Amino acid sequence: MQGIQRILVIVDTRKARHVALNRATQLARAAHCSLHILAPNPKPDATSAEVLTALTKHVETEGIEVASQQLWRNNLLDTIVHVRQLERSHLVVKDFRQESFMEKPFSTPTDWALLRKSRVPVLLVRHDRPWENQSMLAAIKADPGDADHQQLNTAIMENARAVTDYFEADLHLASAYPTIMLAMSDKGDGQTNEDRYLKNCQHFAKDYGITEDSIHLMPAPAETMIPDLTRELATSLLIMGTNARSGLSGLTLGNTAEKLASNIDCDLLAVQSRHHMLPLERELEV
Repeated sequence: MQGIQRILVIVDTRKARHVALNRATQLARAAHCSLHILAPNPKPDATSAEVLTALTKHVETEGIEVASQQLWRNNLLDTIVHVRQLERSHLVVKDFRQESFMEKPFSTPTDWALLRKSRVPVLLVRHDRPWENQSMLAAIKADPGDADHQQLNTAIMENARAVTDYFEADLHLASAYPTIMLAMSDKGDGQTNEDRYLKNCQHFAKDYGITEDSIHLMPAPAETMIPDLTRELATSLLIMGTNARSGLSGLTLGNTAEKLASNIDCDLLAVQSRHHMLPLERELEV
């Protein structure tokens, strides 16, 4: 989301409503960047071409530079990843699709797989309500002893600050902390897990201009705490991290971002640790 110049948005020409395209158009207008509309059609025809042309012309009326194409490469995920790489897009925008393991018992749902495989942030869109002046929530794991998550937290906060600046939104910061054996978590410094997590949250809040009363720290599993908080705050966008997990553990367990995706009623921006270096990489491109 930082310094984006090109957005790849996925559309389904069979649908009458295009929430992902509406959101991508809002982002392109706010960030002054271009759009590439991809219709992943295994059997493109004249009707789908007409729909895609109409969608493209509508975006052009917004004064946005836009290109579009129909393409299919093996499956939906391969098609998206392939076009993203060719177009060197900085953000992938797609409507959220609810899937379950009952539907695909021996495979990973496409949205989940995209969160893991994408080399750029992925925005899963549930609605096309305006983002301007709304509440947005950055969810981190504020364990100061977890170096991997500290790097991921930085990626989350950099992207959260960028998108809230685009839309003058109110940014909140949330973290769950462990409750098991809390009374025995003193490491000799007189502090509990709650103390350490809060101090780390305050560090990020100071760096990214978040007020003290917009920090939300609770002793609860993130999978329940974050969805409840998004509803309480009427959050329009949740920004959080995801790990590139694969194999059997990814199939059977998923990760926090994937579990949350099914339990929230707002848009989700998923980033990985490496994503906070992307703006610098773009500046070094020749």
